[in-house]
Amino acid sequence: MKRILSLLLIGALFLSVLGAGCIGTTTTTNTGTTTGAQGAGATQGKGNADQMPLAVNQNGTINTADLKSYIDSIPAGQLTQEEKDGLLYMVEEEKLAHDVYIKLYEKWGLPIFKNIADSETTHVNAVRLLLEKYNLTDPTANEGIGQFQNEEIQNLYNQLIEMGMKSEIDALKVGALIEETDIKDLQERIDQTDKVDIITVYENLMKGSENHLRSFVGQLESRGVKYTPQVLSEDEFYAILNSPMETGPSTAQPPANDTLPVVTNENGTVNTADLKSYVDSIPAGQLTQEEIEGLIYMVEEEKLAHDVYVTLYEKWGLQIFKNIADSETTHVNAVRTLLEKYNITDPTKDEPVGVFTNPDIQALYNQLVEQGSKSVIDALKVGALIEETDIIDLQERIDQTDKLDIIAVYENLMMGSRNHLRAFVKTLSNYGVTYEPQLLSMEEYEAIINSPMGTGGNGQGHGNGR
Repeated sequence: MKRILSLLLIGALFLSVLGAGCIGTTTTTNTGTTTGAQGAGATQGKGNADQMPLAVNQNGTINTADLKSYIDSIPAGQLTQEEKDGLLYMVEEEKLAHDVYIKLYEKWGLPIFKNIADSETTHVNAVRLLLEKYNLTDPTANEGIGQFQNEEIQNLYNQLIEMGMKSEIDALKVGALIEETDIKDLQERIDQTDKVDIITVYENLMKGSENHLRSFVGQLESRGVKYTPQVLSEDEFYAILNSPMETGPSTAQPPANDTLPVVTNENGTVNTADLKSYVDSIPAGQLTQEEIEGLIYMVEEEKLAHDVYVTLYEKWGLQIFKNIADSETTHVNAVRTLLEKYNITDPTKDEPVGVFTNPDIQALYNQLVEQGSKSVIDALKVGALIEETDIIDLQERIDQTDKLDIIAVYENLMMGSRNHLRAFVKTLSNYGVTYEPQLLSMEEYEAIINSPMGTGGNGQGHGNGR
């Protein structure tokens, strides 16, 4: 924490503090290096690394009940003064993180601050488990938001709030700096103890902070801002960013696939109003960078489909292109509900037909329009190819996430794409052309073509068909 204060005092661009993390129950094989001081009297011993529970989920919530069960199973050792001071400091540092995020959420309304603040509540409670076990007075008891007994933490809180109030970008940088600092501070505390119960709590908090650092950096990158580490070395920083979210199994089981809402009609049109109601009912989790990039890519891919079909309709006048273009408008809007929910900048906003931010998608659009402009048959084959591509890409994105709101949107889009593929193939057949799949395996393709149209709910708009 002192390194944030020094950064602030020398006029660094950012600020920092403690961390936030996530919790649910399994074991971890990484407990950090513990070179801690030997306490007087009985010690617990280091314990086996693979026996320590990893109670962190990627949304930043600690299952304190499960963590408490493990902590209570460890005999209480005699703490050194350094260990006591560490626990008293860390509970205020975790509260600082919570309080800063609450204030930044009130200022900017970004869900990431609310979500991580909720996570910080469980982090504070995790440290309190140790305070209670070792009969240490909790300095955060009965303290309001923004109030701290430690004067250094009080001053730091004030400075962080001042910086975070300047802009959304500054607020997100404050969050990232807080998480960097928490990771460093927790590792230092781990190195000062040999108590397995303390190490377990600190390890879980540190894993959570790593998850939240990834989330803040992802939010900044979605706004076109590259975050530079302020506390961690570049090697440490990129080692965290390039590794997957730290998780233990969640106590909440996702619903069976058939409980996800199906709001796509046989024309492939998505009822975005019904879908939005479901999406808004799901608490916003912390997105991985892969999930963020997936949403940004898919909204442009759905726009590509729309724009190609609009252009081919203008060229050939076939009603199927007009109808499916209308349907693709609902697909674009479906992804936009997620971009809005997670405060991700929409790369398609205000872009006209045929214009894309992603150069790969721009090049693909140009090639598809060129191919589809050769003949009616080529145009219909382009439509089928687009839908094949969409089905494969959506399945890959589904496999990369456990967020129910994202899965629900992607599942509905994929159902719509399957319906669109059937329509293009049928229209080609009417012209006496048998379509051969270009991307899907023959088994996957025939499974789609030989099954009925996927439906659920009432889409709004036109359908496929000629």
